[in-house]
Amino acid sequence: MTSLETEYEKLFTKFYSDLFKFQNGKKTNLRCSGCDSKKRFIIDNDKLTYSCGPNNSDNPKCGKQYTIILPKYINYKTFQEIYDEKINGSFKYLGKDNLQYDLKSLSQRMDVKKELDIQKKIIKESSDNLDHLIKDYIEINKLNGYIETLETLSEKRYKNSIEKKKLMKLLNEEDLSEPEKIEIRKKYAQLISENKEFIDMIIELRKPNQDFIMIKKPEIIDHQKVVKKKEEKDSSKTDEYSFDKQVKILIDYYKKVDPNKTETDVLRIVNNRRPKDKPKGTRIPIKPWLELCEKLNKKYNIHPLK
Repeated sequence: MTSLETEYEKLFTKFYSDLFKFQNGKKTNLRCSGCDSKKRFIIDNDKLTYSCGPNNSDNPKCGKQYTIILPKYINYKTFQEIYDEKINGSFKYLGKDNLQYDLKSLSQRMDVKKELDIQKKIIKESSDNLDHLIKDYIEINKLNGYIETLETLSEKRYKNSIEKKKLMKLLNEEDLSEPEKIEIRKKYAQLISENKEFIDMIIELRKPNQDFIMIKKPEIIDHQKVVKKKEEKDSSKTDEYSFDKQVKILIDYYKKVDPNKTETDVLRIVNNRRPKDKPKGTRIPIKPWLELCEKLNKKYNIHPLK
């Protein structure tokens, strides 16, 4: 089992465990610490989302916590039958569907080249898909190991049986001393104890095969990490676009698109877009700064940041 699958199983179990506690109605299970809103357990067809409150909460830790995108499975036996029918044909009569016939034989007497090419393509694709399906089935159920275990079990049981017969034969000899008999009985008891190992191997061999094959792995989205990364990204952009940097970018930009704009004009543009409670010389916040650059791009067909 991969680390992703292990994490998925733990988080999947936690989701439903927390949901059941929430449904019990105990006050301590209804809200997260510091949240005013109740927990939310959102169950969709292909994903599960846990939230400890709305995203617009005053508490930055509220909102979506994690989303589990569920894995997708196919049934081995169902798809094996589908591919077999496409390769070998079906016993079901499908009316005017020419692809259900043996077109290779018919092609010797009729012009069915187009249909035969389609049939060959379907057979080739189905054969490849069936090979992959069987390979996955063998790997999931460890069938190669099954054969090895079966051979090991057979060999060990045979040797065990032969050794026990030899020891019983020795015990029946009349001239055998009592100390020798005791030693033989100990060896015989050891051979009997091996039966437990054989039983464990037999139980392992009798386990039913897993018919469901995962075709898409689960995904886990940690929304708090996503928010943190966004904040870090915005923070790095803040450092990148200081007041002096913004002024320089616009001065260089207007030299290309509108040489009539002076350095004083550029300073006024930047200062007019600073936060209202900040002094002149404060940079434009990242969002309005990027919006300004986009507006200039549309106006002059050249982007200030490129």
